[in-house]
Amino acid sequence: MAAILGRVSLDGKPIDEKVFRRAFDALRPGRSVRSDLLVETGAAFGYHDPGLNTPARQPVRVGPLTIVADAVVHERDDLARTLGLIAREHCDAGLILHAYARWGADCLAHLHGDFAFAIHDGAGSEVFLARDHIGSRPLYWTQRGGEVLFATLLHGLTALGDCRWQLDEARIARFLCDPDEIRLESFVEGVEIVAPGHWVRVRGGDLTRRRWWNPFALAGDRSVPDRDAPDALVELTERAVRARLPSTATVGAHLSGGVDSSLVTGLASGALKSGGGLVAAYAWSPPVSEAYPDMGAGDERRRIGAQCRKLGLTERYGSASAETYEALIAQPMELQGTANLMDELPVIAQAGRDGVGVMLSGWGGDEVLSSQGLGHLAWLLRSGRFGSVLRVARRRAGGLRRPHRVAGAVWRAAVVPMLPGPLYRRFSPYELHTADAFPSADIERLDQTLDRNPPLRVVADADAFTRLLLLHGHLGERMATWAAWAAPAGFEYRYPLTDRRLLEFILSMPRDVRFGDGTGRYLVRRAFAPVLPRGATKNDPVNEKRRHDNRLAWLAGLAVDADRGRFDAECPWLNMPALRDAIRREPPRGRRACARAFAPIFAAVRVYEMHSRQSASEAR
Repeated sequence: MAAILGRVSLDGKPIDEKVFRRAFDALRPGRSVRSDLLVETGAAFGYHDPGLNTPARQPVRVGPLTIVADAVVHERDDLARTLGLIAREHCDAGLILHAYARWGADCLAHLHGDFAFAIHDGAGSEVFLARDHIGSRPLYWTQRGGEVLFATLLHGLTALGDCRWQLDEARIARFLCDPDEIRLESFVEGVEIVAPGHWVRVRGGDLTRRRWWNPFALAGDRSVPDRDAPDALVELTERAVRARLPSTATVGAHLSGGVDSSLVTGLASGALKSGGGLVAAYAWSPPVSEAYPDMGAGDERRRIGAQCRKLGLTERYGSASAETYEALIAQPMELQGTANLMDELPVIAQAGRDGVGVMLSGWGGDEVLSSQGLGHLAWLLRSGRFGSVLRVARRRAGGLRRPHRVAGAVWRAAVVPMLPGPLYRRFSPYELHTADAFPSADIERLDQTLDRNPPLRVVADADAFTRLLLLHGHLGERMATWAAWAAPAGFEYRYPLTDRRLLEFILSMPRDVRFGDGTGRYLVRRAFAPVLPRGATKNDPVNEKRRHDNRLAWLAGLAVDADRGRFDAECPWLNMPALRDAIRREPPRGRRACARAFAPIFAAVRVYEMHSRQSASEAR
């Protein structure tokens, strides 16, 4: 990803160039073909170009406006034509700036692509910050006195040595008391995140925040007849994948046995054939071995292998181990976010060694493109379509000769989503809630004074649940964390299945077109039946076994570390006696029980190491 850093003095105070240069150097990613710096009396901007597309110089100026952007704009020719420009004469940041000069904040509705950018209006002493609809590129900012500071990665801000950066105990309290809650908040006091689909304007002493993309505000587009929906979906998905292929860099792709990654990998491989193809396909599942033998027809590694052979791709299987948990704990969560899928760390290391410039991921497809339709059966029941409910439940249960299974399917999929909150939490099969992560008494008291987001739950309407998922924030949270993890390895992630035109098209479809007969991933299976691998589904028991083994091994090692004094130091945010007792306790052997015991310990240890880093920094 491109890395941008900015510091704007709204009152004209001079910028210390040496301080800014040091922070800019600290922000430099692992891959950079050019680095541009502009320091003036009251403003400084820096841009590291990863060279994934045609290299371009930034910042860009149009009159009093200056922009720095981490952006890949799609439909460039259309946008340039609307603006009366010639596309090849302008880089992506330049097109965005011209769009802003014409439409102001409304320019965002005209932009298609992945972006995070900042615009300084020197005439109006104003800074405008914006992020794309899904949050594929992170953007952090803060206001310190008369200055506005911003960066795509948080460590760029904290490297500004003339500012004081402290951890935010309110954010720590929220995390420890409810590790599962997604909060679009930084762990650094005073530093904010530009939320996905939002813009922020700082003008003098005034601050304005607006959501510019809201899935609940989308009007249905019925220009495509229902019968043509599969063909239109194919065209939009293919366009989304092609648009995210870089012009100069090598490409890798995530691949599991599921629909989303199989689709992205297959379409990208076809589009790249003339240019050398994909470098490799990267899976989380371990290779077949004595410890993890072939588990038969349901083993996703069979589907991964078959698709790679068909496409002529190199397979890269996962190598996560108990030590990978320690590697994740060593990552500064306070600067990178709370995403905890440690399986990706070995993938990042391998992709870096392979020279990957762009990693394509199907992440985000499960929310909309290939939605399981959670809540659709409840919507059918609430709408009085009892025959449809019975047919779906019968199919899921394997026939009417298993009435108890039919009744169970109706209960779980049709009745539970309609239950009120307390009963839903009691009976929902979809939740595995993490207990609080050993907060200290002071942290618990602080948490009781803070507001909480309402918990995400399946509702009796699959369409509404899809839109809730897009607003939830977990997509942008993981995207921001993975961007920080991958930056030292010199590559960036791109997510074709979160393309805005693709999402808006799917959300315009009637429920019966999207969810059809109640089968999970109904529309995408219809649309891509000729190209999807046979039996494509996310079913990875071998990887779940490996994760369970890794949890047990890590917990066992942690107990040894505790006996050797690793957790003897106190942490004011944690109930250290309770944490030490939990670490030394023999973990349950069952997978679900072990996962429940593991999660709060892991969250607490991440915070313990965060405190250790802070203490070491203060000591220096």
